[in-house]
Amino acid sequence: MKFALRIFGALAVVFALYIIIGEQLVGSSGDAYVNTRLAAVRSPVQGTLQLATAPVGGRVALNEVMGNVTGRVADATSLNGLEQARAIAGADIDTVGTSGQMQGESLARLEARAAALDRLLEEKRAAQLSGQAGALRSTVSGVVWSISSFSGEFVALGDTVAQVADCSSPFIHASVDQRLYNRLSVGDAAQFRLHDGPAMEASIALLAGTGPRTLLETLAINPTERLLEGYSVLLAAPGLTENGACPLGKTGRVIFSSGPLSGLGEWLSAIGL
Repeated sequence: MKFALRIFGALAVVFALYIIIGEQLVGSSGDAYVNTRLAAVRSPVQGTLQLATAPVGGRVALNEVMGNVTGRVADATSLNGLEQARAIAGADIDTVGTSGQMQGESLARLEARAAALDRLLEEKRAAQLSGQAGALRSTVSGVVWSISSFSGEFVALGDTVAQVADCSSPFIHASVDQRLYNRLSVGDAAQFRLHDGPAMEASIALLAGTGPRTLLETLAINPTERLLEGYSVLLAAPGLTENGACPLGKTGRVIFSSGPLSGLGEWLSAIGL
């Protein structure tokens, strides 16, 4: 019995060493996490902001109204002046028509002036109406990541009011060393193993390397200084959006080639464990 236990113990040690060494020999990332891009929600007009959206961390849908911006009355003095000028032009036409004086060319000039004033008034009123209000709409389905302006504040046309993390296209953000990075290619298959969940299939979508830094500015989650020391690899994984999930920030490790644990994991999944 003791001899059998010793053999079993020795086999267990050999198997453990096989797992440890085999996993170290395959290509794998250090830390990896779920990331996505940010979509800006901008003011459609100049005016006073009124938000009606979920707080930071809340979910919004594509084209959902997040609030509105009410514009200031545009140049009311100018509009009043045009209306007065049009009234005077109309009175002059009536006077000429009833008195019988200044017929012909003079009357035609007065009518042309009145028509021009009508066109200006129509354009001015249309511009005023179009600038009175505008709805803030989310351009993606996702999570309200930040709000930079609040209800009651004045915002200019095009100002960023909020940022929404896009939950429709999350990806895995991994960091690898230079040796492994130079072996990888876009389209290569990989596996993302969540620290607190199952593994999922993935593929390399972008070899971002050490930059550009402008790319990082568009992402919801910026890598730590330690991760910035490595080479960035972005991977697509369809499983990230299953059942409407948006697992931003979830961490794990990416395996770029099959190791001993990959086969074991597949076997355990097949038997329902």
